[in-house]
Amino acid sequence: MARNRRPTHHGPPIERVDALFSKHGQVVAALAHSLLERAPGERITRVQEFAARLDASVGTVQAGLSYLSSVGAARLEAHGRLGTYVVELDYPLLWMLAMHRPLVGALPLPYSRRFAGLATGLRTQFDRLPLNVELRFMRGAAQRARALAAHQSDWALISRHAAAEHPELEVVLDLGPETYMAGHILLLRGASSTGVCNGMRIGLDRTSADHDFIVRAACRDRQIELVEIDYAQGLQLVVSGVIDATVWSREDVPAEIGDLALIPLEVQVYPELVALGEAVIVVDRGNRAAAAVIRAAISIAELCAIQQDVIGRRRLPAY
Repeated sequence: MARNRRPTHHGPPIERVDALFSKHGQVVAALAHSLLERAPGERITRVQEFAARLDASVGTVQAGLSYLSSVGAARLEAHGRLGTYVVELDYPLLWMLAMHRPLVGALPLPYSRRFAGLATGLRTQFDRLPLNVELRFMRGAAQRARALAAHQSDWALISRHAAAEHPELEVVLDLGPETYMAGHILLLRGASSTGVCNGMRIGLDRTSADHDFIVRAACRDRQIELVEIDYAQGLQLVVSGVIDATVWSREDVPAEIGDLALIPLEVQVYPELVALGEAVIVVDRGNRAAAAVIRAAISIAELCAIQQDVIGRRRLPAY
């Protein structure tokens, strides 16, 4: 499932570089791509080097830099023989000019209000950017990591626990405690149940490294049968008796739960719950371009406020 929106831009008119079919357009795109890898205070490649690399004249390269400045994509400062330095960059605008495609993100399926809140907050902030942003919803952090490795997405939303399992990924933003999941519980059939017992059928979503980990931890030293499930169907499967128990989130259990037992999992017993609860945005390690756009686009405070509004039903999900 993927969603994207039309970009908006407030400022000088921007040429469709991908439609110019000219050396000028190619140079502008290449310059924008190079600047995506830079940060304020860094020196850019010399004009002569750009010209040689792009097989263009010095004048064409200078015109390209002037164009980027005129549309507000880059503010540069010349220091004579010391070269030209970056003062300020509009990374989302540079992405639009350089990449000619949407910025693609991989998110968890929005089956919970917590995930729907994150998707809503991200969409709200991305809609302010002068580029298309496509959100793809994928089941399991491993699938999202594979999408990054295959260059099918530019960034992904996973838990901090999952990020630690993928050293090839770089955390760009840590959204904070309980932004990914909160209130982990052991959900058991039978209101009198006191915990996992030998012989129980326990639901485990193998596509989720997080769920796999915490279910196995909660069932340690018990002789149980692991039954593969879709996490989103966990409650229904316990109620119907297909499984005896699973690990779920307390906030996703309705008030009228019937003949079920809800046993909280404590951080003191399972310290990994802290990392399992934190949402992070990751990119392939070394992908400075995508990381720069994400950092420029996302306000963590606003994102978390929107998430809480969706969780509290003060705002409708929209992504």
